[in-house]
Amino acid sequence: QLTRQLNKLNANNIGHKRKDKRHASYHACLESKINHAIKTMIKLETPSLIVKEDLTFTKEKTAKKGSKYERQVRRNLSSWTKGVLNERLEYYCQQYGIDFKDVNPAYTSQYCPNCGRHFIVRFGKHNEKTLCPNCGEMDCNIAASKNILARATDKEITLYKPYKKVKAILDQRIAS
Repeated sequence: QLTRQLNKLNANNIGHKRKDKRHASYHACLESKINHAIKTMIKLETPSLIVKEDLTFTKEKTAKKGSKYERQVRRNLSSWTKGVLNERLEYYCQQYGIDFKDVNPAYTSQYCPNCGRHFIVRFGKHNEKTLCPNCGEMDCNIAASKNILARATDKEITLYKPYKKVKAILDQRIAS
């Protein structure tokens, strides 16, 4: 009888149907919440420009060129929440006539937006706080958002500048 039940499950693919349905339901709910949050933010803030980190995943950032693994990694990473968030944000920016700009994400949460120094330590329940040697304690997300906004007008740190060169530029700014 167990063999018959297993054959029936395999033939009708019942296990995958339930899993796929739950997965689709979860993503529909997630996309609905993202849409609502973005619309609310646009109505309350009425921005003319939205600056965000470039969170797309390119060939250079994943695996060896031309491999099947590379294609799978890019597909999986772009289906993450940040991929959905990025796509919906760009959609609503176009729909409401808001300019948007991607900036280089390298080290945005690791340097102080006020004095430019490298943060010494992160702490808190979810590492959401940080300590600057000059400015003291601050929230990492607020510091990162200020750095992201500053990158919008930064002529030296461009979108596709490699992260090692970004670090060198930031360290040079501290030294001078």
